[in-house]
Amino acid sequence: MARNRSVVADGAVWIWDVAEDVCPDGQQVVDWYHAVEHLHKAAMALYPNQADCSKRTRWFKKYKNNLYMGHIDTIISVLHKRGVPQFAVYFERHKRRMQYLEFRENGLPIGSGTVESGVKQFKHRLCGTGMRWHLDNAKRIVVIRAAVLGNEFHSLWQAA
Repeated sequence: MARNRSVVADGAVWIWDVAEDVCPDGQQVVDWYHAVEHLHKAAMALYPNQADCSKRTRWFKKYKNNLYMGHIDTIISVLHKRGVPQFAVYFERHKRRMQYLEFRENGLPIGSGTVESGVKQFKHRLCGTGMRWHLDNAKRIVVIRAAVLGNEFHSLWQAA
């Protein structure tokens, strides 16, 4: 069993409900890409004019660093003071799930890219043109695909 478990997701409420049921001891992490994307939307709202592009970029870089360092309260405060509280709500809701520096120091992933890449390896095998799978057969193919990707197919075949 893994020592440190985590659930990395985009911040949708339903995902955290599932995470509580499936992995109650896992550290919940808002995917870095999604958090940065939300911060960028806030920067766009603060500096919507093309003429303000350099100000927007400076603001975004500054607060992206704050985000990584876990200074979420600073971001929340600035968003409220600057008159865009609707963007602060996301950070308020997920503050504990955005401690990226701490997560990295503990060896936890802060992005979902690895898992998404892994899923594509399975999807590639199951979703080819014209492929149709009965559920039981799809479950079997997933086991075989995992064995192939994990270089364990030969031992699995020997055991069968």
